[in-house]
Amino acid sequence: MATRRERLAFITFGMFIIDEIEYLNGKASEQKIIGGAGTYAALGARLAAGAANALFVSWIVDMGSDFPPEFKAMIDVWRTSCIFRLDTSRLTTTAWNGYGPNEYRAFKYLTPKLRLDEYSLSDEQALARSFHMVCSPKRCISLVEGVMARRSQVAPNEPRPVFVWEPVPELCTPEEFDKLQEAARIVDIVSPNADEFASFFAADSGRSPRQAMVEKFLALRDTTPLDVALVVREGAQGCTMYQRAQSLHLHAFHQSAERVIDPTGGGNTFLGALAIAMTGTASPSENTVTRVLSSSSRPVDDRLLLAVLHATVAASYAIEQTGLPLLAGTSADDAWNGEPYQKRFMSFLEKEKAHIIGQLPGTDTADN
Repeated sequence: MATRRERLAFITFGMFIIDEIEYLNGKASEQKIIGGAGTYAALGARLAAGAANALFVSWIVDMGSDFPPEFKAMIDVWRTSCIFRLDTSRLTTTAWNGYGPNEYRAFKYLTPKLRLDEYSLSDEQALARSFHMVCSPKRCISLVEGVMARRSQVAPNEPRPVFVWEPVPELCTPEEFDKLQEAARIVDIVSPNADEFASFFAADSGRSPRQAMVEKFLALRDTTPLDVALVVREGAQGCTMYQRAQSLHLHAFHQSAERVIDPTGGGNTFLGALAIAMTGTASPSENTVTRVLSSSSRPVDDRLLLAVLHATVAASYAIEQTGLPLLAGTSADDAWNGEPYQKRFMSFLEKEKAHIIGQLPGTDTADN
């Protein structure tokens, strides 16, 4: 049986979807675009993993009778451990995405979806070192328990994997808050975007300050606070991670709106990179971050900081065009959209160095 280091590092429960994109501002619509939470999460994991660790990234693509063969060719170039499943009795899951002013987005399925669960996984996938989920709190709990049950059957002594969960937007409501906390207790990272996180508290009088929301969610004033990392994605403002009573903000990679062509998939790309980096299967590695920051004291642990740095850089590639970024080259540091990933990562780390150090205890807080 494979050793821990030989295990797959990443699996997503997100689906492959063919997207149709309509822009409500008059921009020409887009047809037959590769999309889906699973696709973009796998993209993020692949970006962070690098060419040398591409095979540690695993995901499932369900192909219907209408699946374009060129899509498989595009995915094969990534060299991931992707499992293609063909069912000619159905159509490939297809969805409509509508975009409008002020970051408006609408979404609906045009064909029946085919969800993945723990029974969709091979034994090898069930033993992966990290799992990515976008679902309701109830389904999150079911998936985590299902994965752990599968693992106990296949390899009873296998260490616990990393679970990264994004709550689905439509259930980010005050009525779901207790279920949110229940699910958060059994995962490692919860990552809503800023609006989704705030929506859990909309019933509170006025709009609570972010810190008050965080304290309530993490139950910091209770006898049993949540031992989970919260990573709030803030779009053009970057992201903020919270771990116990500590926090750290990172800027977005792209500071110019002109570089952001289509935000579709940015969040899931972020989460895929975040998940695989938490397993230590990312390049540049944790040692690189420690060396560049050259400080023994940080608001969050190095592994989480590394993961969020990778998540931010990976997401930047997803939003530079409609659809997927272009991979070229087969070198140790392959180029996406013409720029090597490791080069972009290191430039971002150097750019953020002062901002990160400025948030350390005992230093002046950098401007957010």
